[in-house]
Amino acid sequence: MEYLKLLKVKIDESMDLSIQMKEIRPLLALEHFKPEIIVTKNSAAAGLTKFVINIVTYYDIVITVEPKRIALAEANAQLESANNRLKNVNEEVAQLQARLTDLTENLRIAEEEKQTALDAVERGQRKLDLAQRLMSALASENERWKESVILMEAAKTLLTGDVLLSSAFISYAGPFTKIYRDKLMNITFFEFLKTRFASGDTPEIPMSIENPNHMSILTSDAEIAIWNQDGLPADLVSTENGAILNNTNRWPLIIDPQLQGIAWLRNKESAPGRNMQIVRLGQKDMMRKLERALENGHTLVIENIGESIDAMLSPVIQRATIKRGRILYVKLGDKEVEFNEDFRLYLHTKLSNPHFPPEIQAETTLINFTVTPSGLSDQLLSLVVRKEREDLAELAESLVKQQNAFKIKMKELEDSILEMLANAEGDITENVALIENLEETKRVSDDITKKSAAAKITQANIQTTSNKYKSVAERSSQLFFLMNDLSKIHSYYVYSLQAFTMVFYRGIDLVSTTPQKIVSEQVTATEEEDDTKTENTGEEGKIPELTDEELAKRCVTLKDSITLTSYNYIRRGLFEKDKLTVGTMLTLSIAVSEGILSADEVQYLYLGKVAPDPGNMGPLHEWMPEAIWPKVKALEGLKRFVGLGDNMHSDSDDWQAWFDGATPETARLPGDYQKLCTPFDRLILLRTMRPDRVSTALSTYIANTMGNEYVFQQPFDMTATYAETSNQTPVFFVLFPGVDPTPWVEQLGKTHGISQENGTFTNISMGQGQEKPAEAVIERYAKEGGWCFLQNVHLMTSWVPKLERLLEVVQESAHENFRCFVSAEPPGLQGMKNMPESLLQTCVKVANEAPADIKSNLTRAWANFTPDSMAEACTKPDEYKACLFSLCWFHSIVLGRRRFGAQGWSRKYSFNTGDLLVCSNVLATYLDANPAVPWDDLRYIFGEIMYGGHITDAWDRRTNNTYLQVLMQPELLAGLELAPGFKSPDPQKHGYTDYITYINAQLPAESPPQFGLHPNAEIGYLMATTNDLFTTILSMGGASGVAGAGSQSDAVKSTMNDLKERCPGQFEILTLMKKAEPLLHEPDKGPYVVCALQECRRMNVLTSEILRSLQELEKGLNGQLNMTQSMEDLSKALLLCQWPGRDPFSQCGWEKRAWPSKKALVPQFTDMLLRHAQLTRWTEELITPMSVWLSGLFNPMAYLTGVTQVTSRATGEPLDKMTQQTFVTTYKDPSAIPANAQFPENGAYIHGLFIEGARWPSLDEIEEVENIGGAPVGGTLLESRLKELMPPMPVLYIRAVPVSPSWEASAVGYLRHQEDIYECPVFITTMRGPTYLFLATLRTTESKHKWTLTGTALMLQTDT
Repeated sequence: MEYLKLLKVKIDESMDLSIQMKEIRPLLALEHFKPEIIVTKNSAAAGLTKFVINIVTYYDIVITVEPKRIALAEANAQLESANNRLKNVNEEVAQLQARLTDLTENLRIAEEEKQTALDAVERGQRKLDLAQRLMSALASENERWKESVILMEAAKTLLTGDVLLSSAFISYAGPFTKIYRDKLMNITFFEFLKTRFASGDTPEIPMSIENPNHMSILTSDAEIAIWNQDGLPADLVSTENGAILNNTNRWPLIIDPQLQGIAWLRNKESAPGRNMQIVRLGQKDMMRKLERALENGHTLVIENIGESIDAMLSPVIQRATIKRGRILYVKLGDKEVEFNEDFRLYLHTKLSNPHFPPEIQAETTLINFTVTPSGLSDQLLSLVVRKEREDLAELAESLVKQQNAFKIKMKELEDSILEMLANAEGDITENVALIENLEETKRVSDDITKKSAAAKITQANIQTTSNKYKSVAERSSQLFFLMNDLSKIHSYYVYSLQAFTMVFYRGIDLVSTTPQKIVSEQVTATEEEDDTKTENTGEEGKIPELTDEELAKRCVTLKDSITLTSYNYIRRGLFEKDKLTVGTMLTLSIAVSEGILSADEVQYLYLGKVAPDPGNMGPLHEWMPEAIWPKVKALEGLKRFVGLGDNMHSDSDDWQAWFDGATPETARLPGDYQKLCTPFDRLILLRTMRPDRVSTALSTYIANTMGNEYVFQQPFDMTATYAETSNQTPVFFVLFPGVDPTPWVEQLGKTHGISQENGTFTNISMGQGQEKPAEAVIERYAKEGGWCFLQNVHLMTSWVPKLERLLEVVQESAHENFRCFVSAEPPGLQGMKNMPESLLQTCVKVANEAPADIKSNLTRAWANFTPDSMAEACTKPDEYKACLFSLCWFHSIVLGRRRFGAQGWSRKYSFNTGDLLVCSNVLATYLDANPAVPWDDLRYIFGEIMYGGHITDAWDRRTNNTYLQVLMQPELLAGLELAPGFKSPDPQKHGYTDYITYINAQLPAESPPQFGLHPNAEIGYLMATTNDLFTTILSMGGASGVAGAGSQSDAVKSTMNDLKERCPGQFEILTLMKKAEPLLHEPDKGPYVVCALQECRRMNVLTSEILRSLQELEKGLNGQLNMTQSMEDLSKALLLCQWPGRDPFSQCGWEKRAWPSKKALVPQFTDMLLRHAQLTRWTEELITPMSVWLSGLFNPMAYLTGVTQVTSRATGEPLDKMTQQTFVTTYKDPSAIPANAQFPENGAYIHGLFIEGARWPSLDEIEEVENIGGAPVGGTLLESRLKELMPPMPVLYIRAVPVSPSWEASAVGYLRHQEDIYECPVFITTMRGPTYLFLATLRTTESKHKWTLTGTALMLQTDT
């Protein structure tokens, strides 16, 4: 073992063991000399074997490594030697390096000190440069900011009052027009605040005293520019509306009949984030959209609302929110919806004059977007310039947009500068980015300023040229507002601004092309071009121009064309009776606007003024009616008529000749007036003295002033009307008796390939159950193309609003061949509405009334039959033709009689062609069934059943039957005279066409006698026409100048104070009752006393109502009470000199408490004073007057009944078996009754009645005077004198008599059926009909038929 250990040591010590190793190696090479083999034999030997192998391996390794060790040792020795040398060198280098480091550090310090000095110099220079640049950039703002600071400091102290005034503007000014807004702000609010709070050295509420401007508080120029870009008109009213809408806390309710506000609102709220939804009340998904908008904070617009709002919207409109935690909720129906504070609600109505309940006005902010005359004039000016000078229009439009963009940009730049300066940190002079931004901002600002100045010069040049067309725009604006006011005449006369714009364009297009004369003119002054289209205004721009003379002629041509086109458009939809009214208003308003006439002159024509103290008539009373003299004296207020009354006195005969002439409108005027008076002055004279000729004179005046086209209308042309329609514009036919538009539409459709046969035309007569088919047809034709005709939609008033909405929806994408035609009858009263206003606005209206003259009616009636139908109708052709022609004549005159008003028919009856056709069938049947003509049967069927079926008034029925008694008689076959100068043709000699020829050749010119009326009926009709014409004009605002230089309010106050002063006192009813108590039991006095007491009570009720309402109105005008609708109605009536409450829609109570009357305010008030005076005299001793002014009683029938009661008590006759009989005395008036006269037997005297359609002879004309019951009576009915329309009757003797068995009891009294007695109806007013009082018996020597056909009746009062 030791030896083995020693071997390792020897090897480690490098001893020579080569021999041993050499000898051992053969053994190692043996195959079995391996431990794993030997171990199988002997484990110890195996261990030794491992040792031998390992020691040999170890030896081999040592032998190999040892030379390397020796080399390593040598290398290490060399290394150590080198390191020693290196160490010495490094130590020397370190010393040198330390020295170098010291030197380098000293150099670095020196360099840093140098650089610090250089940087400080450079930084100071740069700071100086930046400071100079900053000063340069802000230099121009310095002065303005200094001024702004001063102004803001001053404004800050006045802010409280200015904000208060602006808040008042937002709260209260919205509903008013510009005139009233200015009055409200500048006079009412401003003066109140200035006087009460802003005066003195220490004002309670400091505010701007000089030039207060609430708009500067509410908005800015930049904001206004944004609104203008969004489509808000640039006029001041629209700008104010925008400010109110933008600043109000309540939801805005926009009154927008011209749809300009909603158009702007659509653009204003069109941002994607707002997600604006437009809905209508009643829309199926409205509540869902509202709920979504509330939750998400979006915008909701409810358009086209009526005068009421769904109650479900009340919590939203009231902002009745519920707060839970931090979240607000609002109740919507039966659930609560989250209320987002960004939610916006806008309410919108198309109604031009809505009457909202107070709660809506309190909970919303009403904003009146109705277009103003000046604003519309500016808009139309741009349109006419665009049509005439498109180059200027485009340039002007681009400049306006550019200027608006400049304002917006300048505001943004100014805000940007201030923001950057405010947010700058540290030393501002070292903020390079800030200064560079300021410089860029300043550069852009200066650039904008230069371009803006240049653009203003260009705009001024364009404006100069555009202003040359100003007269065209002003005329057009005037036309639109005339159209807009026509709705006051009838609810069908409603027009939209969009429709007028189309007419306006058409009027320009009808004018020939502008002459090709071009004058090169420099109109721009821009200095450089940019991307804002200013290059169009450069040096090379050449603008076509006309000379001033040529342009003036061009403008006159344009005005004439636009005026005529607009008038034709309006006239096509007017009722016949309103055409002259509108033509008069148009002509006179143009004359006033152009300075041809003064407003005062026109007011004289409109008002027919009356002098309060006209003085003595002198010799004029021989021929001039008393009512005319005060009007003549009132004319002396005009310069040209000064001294007119005196001149009439001196030239009485000449003036009488002119007055009595048939055509005073063309006759020579007496004296110098023929030379001095203009055609308009003649109109004023006619209005005063011969109102029956005014309508004819007006037509002549309009034709001479405006042109014949304004008087003579071309026949209705359906093709021309169709050319004005589109798939967006329906046609609205107004239905009249005898007019059927269906053939017009069907015939036109065939020319365009539209018919029922090819499935492109559908005609639906509306009625119950037709709603769905109509809607389906509209929707189908809107998609596929076709025409639909919805007739009689006035029968579906509850469905028509849905039709209007359906048309609005389908028209957005309607087929180009889609057309919708609508027909409806007008409502019974002009102010009533049976069609939605928005539907009428969009339609082309056609009101083509059938001619009302006899010839047209007769020709049209005869044309309902053909030769073949007449030949086949009856086996007695001669009798049939004669009777049929007489029936056509009868049909024509019952239609034509309507134009004579109540004297013709007391009510408007709808006689139609169907009546004629049915009667013709009855005629043929009865002729075939009887050997002779059954005249009585035919008269009964025609008069009582067919035509009589329309008639509700007993006196009209008598007139109708009288016509048939005159026309349907055996003499018809022998040339019976149907009318003066017109006989029935011989049926044996005349065929179908011969009858037409006979009508054209033999029918005389139309006159009242053809209707059986007196020529005075024509005068009465013409006077009524004149009165209605001017009454209509006054109701539309023609009385705006009635107060002269004062305001309308002053005129109302003046009238109000006058009426208050003259209003009589109250009767002491208790005192009268005590005085009457002993008389009530006297049989001959009691009924009369009761009548007097009843009249006193009624008078007290009326006078108390008059005083109460006048006092209430006075307080309202003084601001002590809120103005109610009844107060407004009273004020309007006083302004128009109408009796308050006569308008059926008025809420004033005078008419309800007064007696029936058609008089104006002043005559009826005077009438009331006379009535009060009669009652005062009557009640002094309660002695019945010898003659009672029957017209002066509220209830005249009570007095007549009293007469019967007294007689019944005196004679013992049963009261229900008695009636009155009338005798006309020879007493002209009550003063003619002798002082010692006794009451007539079984009756009483009455006076104050007038007769229409006839006259009663004067005492000199009465041949025989009788004494009946102690009263002198005499005379018979005579034909009226010309121009004596309603002469007064003498005193009447009303006698109570027992009923005779031969008398016929009827609804109107006992009919005598005596040839010499005319049963004359007595009416309270000329309206007849419902004012019927009793039946008077008047003696006649002529046929009763004559007086029946002349419409002879007694009236208790005239209309003046």
